[in-house]
Amino acid sequence: MSELIERIGVSVFVQIILESWNELFLLLLIVVMQVGKLQDKSDELVSRVKIPLTDELVVFYSAIFVYNFADIITLISSGYGSPSAYYIMRIGVFCYYLVGAFQTVFFLDVIKKYIARRNNDKKLEHVIIGFQLLEVPNVILLLATPFTNALYFIDAANKYNRLWGYYVWQSITILSFLFIGAVILLYRKKTDRFIKKIIAIAFLFPMAGFLVSLLFSTFNINNIMVSVSELLMFMLYEKSKTDVTLKYGYELEKAKTELAETRLTLMQAQIKPHFINNAMIAVQEVCYTDPERAADLIEHFARYLRNNINATNSSLPVDFKDEVQAVKEYLAIEHADTGKRFQFEFDIKCENFKVPALSIEPLVENAVKHGIDRYSVKGRVILASYETENAYHAEIRDNGNGFEVSDETLGKGGIGLKNTEERLRTMCGGKLEIKRIDGWTVAEIIIPKAQEVRI
Repeated sequence: MSELIERIGVSVFVQIILESWNELFLLLLIVVMQVGKLQDKSDELVSRVKIPLTDELVVFYSAIFVYNFADIITLISSGYGSPSAYYIMRIGVFCYYLVGAFQTVFFLDVIKKYIARRNNDKKLEHVIIGFQLLEVPNVILLLATPFTNALYFIDAANKYNRLWGYYVWQSITILSFLFIGAVILLYRKKTDRFIKKIIAIAFLFPMAGFLVSLLFSTFNINNIMVSVSELLMFMLYEKSKTDVTLKYGYELEKAKTELAETRLTLMQAQIKPHFINNAMIAVQEVCYTDPERAADLIEHFARYLRNNINATNSSLPVDFKDEVQAVKEYLAIEHADTGKRFQFEFDIKCENFKVPALSIEPLVENAVKHGIDRYSVKGRVILASYETENAYHAEIRDNGNGFEVSDETLGKGGIGLKNTEERLRTMCGGKLEIKRIDGWTVAEIIIPKAQEVRI
């Protein structure tokens, strides 16, 4: 170790230590991002989100890893005269320059993709391609160097030395990065904030490294500046990923809420004509058969109509007792026709819970009109409610002949039982069950106490 320090110097030894630690950190970043990509694919929410620069940063970190590794083996081999050090020195320096050229072309490609193309600026895209082509002379210089020593040469002591081509290389590289900086400045208002910050970091830190290395040949801080930039980029990327995912999740939840509200509004729009049409027919019939009761009937109808219109104007659940009152107004209208002799009973043991507006009365109406013989005293309908430890229950029972419960019957008539079932599930986490028990058809609403109301 002391021989190595004596041969390369303390400052270069410190540089090797820093770059070696950075290599371990780079490996960690690459693994974290790759594992993150795999996990994101299996995540229902994140898999739908496109996080900018994910693939680009993985490529960039991989290139920096090779860049640093080439520099490390070059620094360690410098001044060492063994045959293996001879080849390691030449391969390391060559790869160092080659990866450096790739990084310049790569970042030019990033601004072409995320600035020129996103702003549909063909002129800027062509200029960027022109700057990418400027790397061609650099690569030609690099390929010619082993034969001409144009860019650098390795002396007899196996030490790296700059030649005239180095300044051509650095000048083209600095010019390219100055161009990148100018693009950021000119397009700062047209570029996504995250992209702008990433490109700004890619410009500022490497540029500082280039300038210092150009002025001081004894100390190369290119790799240190690139290492600082990689850390800052990763921090920005993770923050952007969190922000984008949260924003998408919020917008998705908002869209789901709006969709649910729209569906409820459409369902309620179907309900309103149902109430109004049937009530008006009942009023018309009584006006013909018993004019003296018309005033009372119209009063019942007014309350009936007012209660139901108020209910349909709200997308929130209502008190069960309000639904019971709506049933009473409906029954007053039904019994206005003296020919209808069916019996209706209330067995209310609990009313301190909420249900979707217009969920009970339509089920009562369905039982009266389709379940029993309304014109017979034998026809019976019962509205009952009770609670258990975990839920509230409301039952509409009728002693009619019943029917086979199916998707077809659930969708029949007025609002349809399917709509009621959907609104129960969406608004209260409840459910509707239709069943036959001891000669009775029972429509049972079950509202879990744990999720009584969903807003």
